[in-house]
Amino acid sequence: MPRIQIDLCAATLLVGFAISAPTFAQDSPDYVGSETCKACHLEISEAYALSGHPFKVQKVDGAPPTYPEGTSPGVWSPPEDLEWADISYVIGGYGWKARFMDVEGYILTGEANRQYNLANETLGTEAHWTGYSAGTAPRKPYTCGTCHTTGWEATGEDGPHQDSLPGIHGTWSEPGVACEACHGPGAAHTSDPGGVDLSIEANCNDCHIRGDVTQIDSSNGLVKHHEQYEDKLSSPHNALNCTTCHDPHKSTVYEQGGFKGQEATCNACHAAQAPVAVAAEAHYECSSCHMPFAGNSAVAVEIAYDGGTLPRGDIRSHIHRIATDPEWNMFTEDGKFVATDDENRAFLTVDYTCLSCHQDRDKDWALAMAPLIHGGQ
Repeated sequence: MPRIQIDLCAATLLVGFAISAPTFAQDSPDYVGSETCKACHLEISEAYALSGHPFKVQKVDGAPPTYPEGTSPGVWSPPEDLEWADISYVIGGYGWKARFMDVEGYILTGEANRQYNLANETLGTEAHWTGYSAGTAPRKPYTCGTCHTTGWEATGEDGPHQDSLPGIHGTWSEPGVACEACHGPGAAHTSDPGGVDLSIEANCNDCHIRGDVTQIDSSNGLVKHHEQYEDKLSSPHNALNCTTCHDPHKSTVYEQGGFKGQEATCNACHAAQAPVAVAAEAHYECSSCHMPFAGNSAVAVEIAYDGGTLPRGDIRSHIHRIATDPEWNMFTEDGKFVATDDENRAFLTVDYTCLSCHQDRDKDWALAMAPLIHGGQ
């Protein structure tokens, strides 16, 4: 079992959590649409409209998809072998990447020009095209509506299909993750606002999860992008709600305020663990060390430090706990999962927490210095 020297709360800077849609038919009268919600919840609606959730799926009408001013720079061209007229929907395009559905609703796949990665200032990468699901069929059915749409009902190959597009194996009441995806169908509430309440339960884990919750999926030395819930379960914060640190109606990218702030989160619980002066003077926050960029959604870069290399991804970790046992490896031997101990606790290692920034140092230095950050001896 690793010897733990550091175990702090860290406030997430990751993009606002998506929440899965209940299963209702496209023409269900139970759904009223986000514009109806806006009539009474204007302030929340306007903030939410700037987040990435509504843009998980966006219809394209022969022109580039649009995003709110001050957020995503957008996706200005379709794959180079196609025109916008050849695209029915864009998947994403806010924060990290975009993928594309053809005029029959199938997701385009291939070796190149099938995924558009947005520029990443933190990693210093420019916007560029890559492949998606290379080696598979040229296109694949869209079955992702549970976490990408509102009111999704999976219907399979036989349909019915959204917009009568055979590649979409389901229907929805509204594209993107809108109000009713999180709060449930609103018809009864709008008919009797005082008598019928909608759900306000934070169920982010319905979507920020894949497979076995006791395993954190990884590849190429980074956690996969949909593992936030598994991260949290294996962290010291497994009993906390995501909304402890997040405003679920706001994005945590593009400075939209989805992170509630360190004073309201980390410092509220861990005031005694303030970093020593040298770290504070360097303007480090808890997330700088306890939430390194150890996850990957679209892009990653290779970081060289004294004695080795490691990847740096585009998503912050939610594991938080740091091990200073020199024998502990962050990942399993085959690299498919984050390693955990007998109590299902995961640990960040000092190469990810320290050496991605202190590239002129080595692991021995990091192992010696890490326990001193909070005034240890």
